[in-house]
Amino acid sequence: MQIVLLKSQVAQHGGLEKYASRIAQGFLNKGMKVSILTTGKQRDSLHPPKVTVHSVKTCRWPAFWRMEQFDRFVQSYLQKNPTHIVFGMDRNRYQTHYRAGNGVHAAFLQSRADTEGWIKQLSFKINPLHIKILQLEKAAFENPALQKLYANSHMVRREILNYYRIDPVKIEVIHNGVEWQEMEKDFKEWSSCKEKAAIERKLDPHVFHFLFIGNGYLRKGLKQLMYALALLRGKEFHLSVIGKDNHWEDYASLAAKLNIQNRVTFFGPQKEIRPFYQIADALVIPSFYDPFANVTVEALAMGLFVISSKSNGGHEILTPQNGTVISDLLDRSSVAESLSTALMHPKTADSSEQIRQSVQHLDFSRQMNLLINSCLSQDRYGS
Repeated sequence: MQIVLLKSQVAQHGGLEKYASRIAQGFLNKGMKVSILTTGKQRDSLHPPKVTVHSVKTCRWPAFWRMEQFDRFVQSYLQKNPTHIVFGMDRNRYQTHYRAGNGVHAAFLQSRADTEGWIKQLSFKINPLHIKILQLEKAAFENPALQKLYANSHMVRREILNYYRIDPVKIEVIHNGVEWQEMEKDFKEWSSCKEKAAIERKLDPHVFHFLFIGNGYLRKGLKQLMYALALLRGKEFHLSVIGKDNHWEDYASLAAKLNIQNRVTFFGPQKEIRPFYQIADALVIPSFYDPFANVTVEALAMGLFVISSKSNGGHEILTPQNGTVISDLLDRSSVAESLSTALMHPKTADSSEQIRQSVQHLDFSRQMNLLINSCLSQDRYGS
């Protein structure tokens, strides 16, 4: 059986690109012939060796036209090469199976409008990139040829049904997996590595450590987090901020304004995240929109208590034993209350082991098998 994967970019090292490679390998393991349709110059080292890659050259700018070029390439290829399973990972007009790893763009725009004001909302209506994404998203979700749509959270499933006309039976929720077994060594070494890792980064290993990871601090809710931290008077803590933002200096200025500049360190983008997991007691994900933030399950697999907003689909895997959910992200006292809850759960040998065990069932290989087996289920294909 032949399968075609649609992924507009697979030559980078992002999470979705890595996921595309793992999906390709999963289908190969089932005896499938796998092709990937993508764009740009490829590096063979990023793909399983038996995968055939078909790439089209697209313009770099404007982005909306680049998306249209890739979609037309996909349609042209499939007309010449009819394929039983077309598995999409981006927004394309046609696929038989689609993993909505990016969530629902219409819901994302609404979350931005709710927090950034009516002027920003107006800009969405005239921005050609947003117009194109919404066009492709609607065509993808409502295409009669779509047999299965995979959402990585129940939150995303509700959003799909809220914004688009699709048979609910087609939607299956499979939460993001985590490299649970691969992380075991780093997890077991956290207590012995914590002090050295903290000192190397000029951090005090003896205070409670909050960790924030995310690119684009506004959408990820860093401002809400910093205002809430300022309310924790008399508490000993430190916040490490990982990720990229072109206006990070504004947040450093805000820390000074709130008089917490000595309790916040901006590390910028980092290639190695696990040492920060070893140092930290709790991860904070106060994002305004995340279909399912991968760091949610990564942090749990490293034994961290997790504080999440309701608008991160990953909050669905949290329990009172491994995390807490912010009741109102726009209420600073509500965020501070969740942080206070975390402060009562410092990382210990026992607590970290219990938290790690809570996500063993989300081991990446297991979640990948759920996805692959669903695609190849006999009741749809009789094979």
